[in-house]
Amino acid sequence: MISDLRPIYKKINFISISDTVGRLILFFRNHENEIFLTYTNEGYFVISKEDIIGFDWNDKVYDLLLKKGVSLLVYVFESDPVDKFFQLSLEYKKAIVVLNSNNTPVGILHYPDVVAFLNGYPMPTRVSGVSTPFGIFFTNSLARGGISDLKLFLTGCLFSLFAIVMFFTGALLYGSLKNVFSGFDSYTVSVISTVLPFVIFLLLIKFTGLSKLHGAEHKVAHALESGDILSVNSVRLYSRVHKRCGTNLLILLLILQFMVIYVNPILACVVALFAWRALGNKIQFYITTSEPGEKEIKDAIFAGRDFLKNYFKVLYGNVKLDSLKRAYNLGIFQILGGYFFVIFVINFVAWGLSCFGILPKDYYQLLRLFL
Repeated sequence: MISDLRPIYKKINFISISDTVGRLILFFRNHENEIFLTYTNEGYFVISKEDIIGFDWNDKVYDLLLKKGVSLLVYVFESDPVDKFFQLSLEYKKAIVVLNSNNTPVGILHYPDVVAFLNGYPMPTRVSGVSTPFGIFFTNSLARGGISDLKLFLTGCLFSLFAIVMFFTGALLYGSLKNVFSGFDSYTVSVISTVLPFVIFLLLIKFTGLSKLHGAEHKVAHALESGDILSVNSVRLYSRVHKRCGTNLLILLLILQFMVIYVNPILACVVALFAWRALGNKIQFYITTSEPGEKEIKDAIFAGRDFLKNYFKVLYGNVKLDSLKRAYNLGIFQILGGYFFVIFVINFVAWGLSCFGILPKDYYQLLRLFL
């Protein structure tokens, strides 16, 4: 029976016929629902986003019903067989409203959700994301969604340029600090020149829009893994800290690198084992993510929905993916391709300049460190 599908009912939102179309437009923006219900003496009516096109902000919902010729809702009862839902879905090509025994709407059913539920298809797990200046990318190796391969490649290019700038910034700081603070030992100067560029990097993330986009990415990833509806209001409730964020991995690598070089290798492993995730989560919360606004959440939802669409295509079509395709879906090849492309171009130019004596060979050797 339809009542067996209760776990995948979507929430219904209602609007009064005396409300304005402007209020309805705001509801669509905030709730991200495909339909709203309104009630008259004749029964319930379904209003979709398309129905509000052409109406003024101050028009009444009742006027919309009269002028647009909105039809009564398509519905099933909880006591009906599931076959009736499929029949109506295929006939009307729209979501179906579920009524209880008192003729009261209790939920909305969407065809893809029902098919996935009945076939035992799981919601995606271990969803990973990447926030870039070009947008958001989601993947779980089975499917991907969000920004294109080209934008992933360009992200790698930017990361490569930034890595080079950070490297030379550290080198310049080391030379400057040695001259200014001649009383400091080389060990202290080396630590400061290593840590300071990383701090600058974190502050750049914090005080740019990337931190808000990063926070929205984490919230949508949580919603995807929880099987929740991707709407602005539901996504807002999730944490902007995610246990599989790249920040945590970066902190782990930095702790290991710093303590192995400057402290003790054994102690480095112990501290990294027990502290890296907790420290990474704190840095996520206070620095690398910020509470996103509506725009950032909508951008992340757009990428999340694209990912979900591709994910269910793989499941519905019983598509078999080989290891290479799964690796490709992760997006790491595209990012690394951009990273090494920039390094190759810069090294090629530096090699040419060094051959003509324009660039000292020491600088060329430094650039080769990135290959």
